[in-house]
Amino acid sequence: MSATTCSSLGYTFSRSYVADGWYNTINNGELTSEQEGALVDALIDAQVEAFEALLPDSHYWLIDTSELQYPVGDDTELGDLKALLAQSAETVMARLPEIEAKVLADLA
Repeated sequence: MSATTCSSLGYTFSRSYVADGWYNTINNGELTSEQEGALVDALIDAQVEAFEALLPDSHYWLIDTSELQYPVGDDTELGDLKALLAQSAETVMARLPEIEAKVLADLA
């Protein structure tokens, strides 16, 4: 088992901040609270996946603690994490209709 460490990413990378962004994006009054909640959860999961795809191997976004987990001693240059966060949100926005359709079908 390899040892890992974490670095704090700040509030912008927290579940509540990301969720607020998605609620603001989808809040058009067409969905029930249950549907909105399920959709936001799915969008968050998709965004974490998209963000991690932009990171080097063995780097993970721990959204519940707003941390980046990576191997001890790894000094890989990650670049602008906020730009990667925005890029991951854009990736998920492009998939929003597909994600929404699946969530609503699963709730039906």
